[in-house]
Parts: sequence; C-alpha cells; structure tokens
Amino acid sequence: MTLIFPAVIFVLVLALFLRASESQACMTVLVGRNASSTGEVLVAHNEDAPGRCTMQTHLVGKLRRHPGTKIRFEPSAAELELPETRTNLFWAEAKYYDPENGGSSFCDSYVNGYGVVIVSNNCAKSREDSPDLTDGGIGYGLRRIVAESAHTAKEAVEIATRLVDKYGYASSGRSYSFADKEEIFVMQIVHGKHYAIERVPDDEVAVIPNHYTIHEPDKKARGYNELVSYAEKRGWYKPEDGAFDFKRVYQADDSYADEKNTHRHVRAFQLLLDIDLSPLLVKTWEPLPFSIKPAHPVNIDMLKRILRTHFEDTSSYMAGEGTPHFTKPLTVCNADTLESSIYQIRHNPDRIIIRKALGSPCCSPYTAWYLGILADPEGYEDEDADTALAGHFATKPGDMDYRDNAWYRSMEIKAACDILYAEKSELVHRKVAELEEREERKFAPLDSQLELRIRNRPDVARAMMEGAVMSFADEVTRFTQDMRKELGIIDAEALTEAVKGRDFTVRIPAEVMGDDGCICGPVYADFGKWSRCSGIKISGGHTDLTFTGGEWRNDAVPCLTDLYISLTDKTGARRAAKVIVKVRD
Repeated sequence: MTLIFPAVIFVLVLALFLRASESQACMTVLVGRNASSTGEVLVAHNEDAPGRCTMQTHLVGKLRRHPGTKIRFEPSAAELELPETRTNLFWAEAKYYDPENGGSSFCDSYVNGYGVVIVSNNCAKSREDSPDLTDGGIGYGLRRIVAESAHTAKEAVEIATRLVDKYGYASSGRSYSFADKEEIFVMQIVHGKHYAIERVPDDEVAVIPNHYTIHEPDKKARGYNELVSYAEKRGWYKPEDGAFDFKRVYQADDSYADEKNTHRHVRAFQLLLDIDLSPLLVKTWEPLPFSIKPAHPVNIDMLKRILRTHFEDTSSYMAGEGTPHFTKPLTVCNADTLESSIYQIRHNPDRIIIRKALGSPCCSPYTAWYLGILADPEGYEDEDADTALAGHFATKPGDMDYRDNAWYRSMEIKAACDILYAEKSELVHRKVAELEEREERKFAPLDSQLELRIRNRPDVARAMMEGAVMSFADEVTRFTQDMRKELGIIDAEALTEAVKGRDFTVRIPAEVMGDDGCICGPVYADFGKWSRCSGIKISGGHTDLTFTGGEWRNDAVPCLTDLYISLTDKTGARRAAKVIVKVRD
C-alpha cells in the first residue's frame, strides 16, 4: 500500500491523548533496495527496554550439533529442537533480570552468516484472549532458531511460520522483520497461532513502532486463510464489513491508537516524505499505510535522523529546555533506548556493515562494524557467546552489576546529558556529529579497497576489517573520555548501601548547595522517580548527601548499580555526578 499526499492528508487522522504506558518502544525502519541511496536493503532499529538492562555484542561461530539436540530457552516455554548446523552470527544481546523467566524473551537482534537480518518490535496488545499454545508456546527461540539457520529472508518466514504453527507464540503481539540482500518480509504475530505476512516493496519504506502495521496481508502466504476464518469465528470480522484489515481486526481497541506509537510513526513518515504531517495528529484515527515511497532515496544520514529524533521543530516536541527522553508522546530516541543499529546488507555477507550507537543515539556516535570480523573490540562483550546463551535465561541479580565497559560508559554520557540537557546537549550533539564525519571520511576509501581485496586476498581483507572496527571502537572510548571531561562529571563515593526503605548517603568531593533539585537515581528512570536529598553535611571540602525515597527503588535489581546525581555546586552551576552503589532489597 502506497501513501499519496497531499490528497489524503486531511483524511488520515490519529488519536492525540497523553497517557502513561509501559515503554516497550523499539522502532524499525525498513528500506527496500530501490528506495535506498546505496541500492542496498537497509534496516534501521532502536532496541528499547525498560528498567535495568545491559547490552553485549557477541560474534558467534559456526557449529554442528548432534541430531535431535533440544533446548528450553524460557522455563515456561516449549522445548525446541535446534538446527543441526548453526551459521555464524552477529548477536546484539540485551541482558535483563527477570525473576520469573530468568531473562529477556523479546529483545535481541541478529545478522547471520548468510546475510539475513532479524529484528523485532513489540506490538501489544492484540485482541487474542484465549491463545492456542503447545507446551507453553515459543518466545525467544523463534528469533534464535531463524537466525541460526535461515539462508534468505523468505526462508526465515518459512521457518518462523512453521514454529508458530507448531507451538503458538507466547506473547500478546509482535512484529518480526526479516531482511536479506534482495528483499524484506514483515511477519506480525498474534498471541497463539495466527500471523500476517507482507513483503516490503523494493521501492518503498516501512516504519514499525509498537503496533501492527499490516492492513492487507499476502493472501497467498501461509496462514492467511486461518487468520481470516478465526477472526470471523471470534466475531471480530464479517465479510460484509468490507476488505479484511489485519491491523483493524486484530489490534486491541485500547492499543490501536496508542499515542506513544502514532507520533513516532507519523514523524518518521514526515522525515521520509519531507512534508509536514502535523494535521494527522488530531482527534480520531485512521491507519497509516504499511509502506510509502520516500520523497528522496533514503541514505544512512536520514536513518540516523529518524532513530535520533525527539520530534524537534514539530508540535510533538514536549521537552522545553529539559531532556526529551522521558516526555510524552514518547520519542523515537528515548530513555529506554539501549542500542541503535543500521544494517547495510551487501551481497557478500562479510561486507555487511552494522553501524552501532550504544545507548541513546542522540548522544552516542554510530561507528561501523563488518560482519566478517572474528573478534569483538575490547569492552563490548563481558562473556563469551556460548556462556551468554547458556545464561540468558538464568540471569542472577549479580549479573547486572555495573562494569567499566563500552556500553556503561556511553550510558554515563547519556545520564549526564539528561541532567545538563539545557546547558550541554548542543555540545554533545555537535561532538557526536564531528566524530561521525571524521570516521566516515576514513571509512569510505577503506570500504572501496575491501571490495577489491575480499575477492583476491580475503585474509588481508579480514585483517583490514578487524583493524577498522577496533580503530572505530577506540574512537568511541576516546569520545566518552573527552565528553566526560566536557560535561564535568563528578565521581562520588557511596558511604552506605541503598537498602530499600532506608536512606542512603553519598560523598561528593566538592562543596555543593542543598537545593530542592538535588536528586539521585538511575539513567533509565524519570527524574520524578529519583530519590530526593533529605540531608546535607559540608566538611573538609567535601559534601555528604543523604537521599530518601524514590520510586525507582520499588523494582530496582539488587546489584552494584550506577546512579547519577543532579546537584548545584557552590558557584550555582548545575552539575552531574556519578556514584556506584550496592542496592539491596
């Protein structure tokens, strides 16, 4: 379905009502090869999750298994048979402590050695209230099994549909995007054993926030007839009502026009179409199309703009001079963004480029990785890939302890930028842009050389790729070190543990003012949920601050936690401090 403007601009409308909702706000942009400036399929994705999480990057090797090898990923899900042959994988893992399931079922992105990219988006909630599940259904295993074995995006769909048909899907609603060098397929799944499939046209772009986006599924695709007949059986659809619209029929009424999705969807289309779509943000909702023809060929810079947007220069921007990461309507780049990636899919899988920004991409530079490298740069992987998989659903609180690694250092810059947004955000954004410009100038000639070398001297090409990725990672390290100084982050010391229900005390190596704005909390929590300063003691050039309360502590993971402090120094300037505190129940 193609969007036509401006004739439809005053017909399509959506709901604008500000209400709090759980943030499961991944965002995906899918660019057909004829719609991209490079002539290649492009996939852009923000991985978002609420609460205390960490990200690791794993390079997973090829493997042959004994036939019939089985695994149960989540304790509550079905036991699954693993592929006998596993191809190599680039695995972006979100680590999360879940006392019930042991880990995160619905994060994580993959690129496999055949050149297939797999990302997903929460689309809850669907109308389904009596799902058909076998042995608990399938959750995390779907993306992992597809990643290990799919040779093409089309085969990825075939594998995924067989798994859902057999086990049923163990979540209310989710959208999977499968892309390869030629094409992109979107599979949107309902809780249980129903799903819709649509291919992204080669000359169009699809945007997926956290609602269903398919209206007219592929009628020839597996599962279509069952999808329609089940909706008729449940009374959700009658043929006399007109053409079958998957989104309208299967999206639950109270999530159909959720403003946290509609603003992100509309503003992404606005950037792609280069036209003001503010008239769409009115009181009633008619659905946006599955995909559009962009006004111009989509390049990497445009995808960065979309993944970084807080709706600047539009009526959707609600932050004023403060940080936009916690505002409603929810922005694309927000407090829960763990990592941002842009995948440039080439015919030679080794030359697939993954541009990664750690944390929120507005304050973190994208740097290029090649799929063909054999080792992670230092600081991107805390445990090897096999150990990570074995422990993905056995995460203990201590596994969430703070570490001095690349991801946490980027989150430190994000936290300080949030505290000092009015004063320092322009500086941070400028420094990010300068670094990316320098790196892209180095990258372009290197990439051209690789195209020749990889055919004739693959060993030399691989060494060049690894050297480039290591160099880019070193630049990110230097960037975070420099930005730490630019932001003036103060290192504080924890004098007590943060025990739930009790006050805790932090020592600042400077004299500070005990104003009402002195608060302390984690980077992922809104400032309104941080602990408030209830006592201040200045002595010998340092200040002891005692903090009380804070909603963030209600569900805090008991582990060694990085907390951030917003305070005013004795000159009256706003400052950001960091302290590592042991949090206990």
